[in-house]
Amino acid sequence: MNQKVLSLIGAVIALGVCSSNAQDAKVDFETQILPIMKERCFDCHQKERTDENGKVKKPKGKFRMDSPQLMLKGGEEGNDVVPGDAAKSSVYVSTTLPDDDDLAMPPKGDRLTKEQQELIKKWINEGANFGAWKGAAD
Repeated sequence: MNQKVLSLIGAVIALGVCSSNAQDAKVDFETQILPIMKERCFDCHQKERTDENGKVKKPKGKFRMDSPQLMLKGGEEGNDVVPGDAAKSSVYVSTTLPDDDDLAMPPKGDRLTKEQQELIKKWINEGANFGAWKGAAD
């Protein structure tokens, strides 16, 4: 074989190894999951507060997502995050429900993309590791 063919084969093999490693890489909560949750979940699922209009906002379903402990504790229904089992975790399942389902999340604004859903699924199935994130103090 000539040098060009060998170089091309080497590049294809390297590309396959890189994409395989990317798929095998663990999901990082702080850089990949937390930004999604801050943008799409925290407004409804954080500690009670008064908004800019003076209205008291309580966490929907009594479920807070602003700390690892509270997320694992769950809300009224429990099973919001079941480490190792996304299929039993409402944090994942609710994002995959049809738009007309009353339990579909988030209920307002754009739904999560398929990529975001899959990332959350992978994170939960990997054990829902929060890394160094501590979240809210109370």
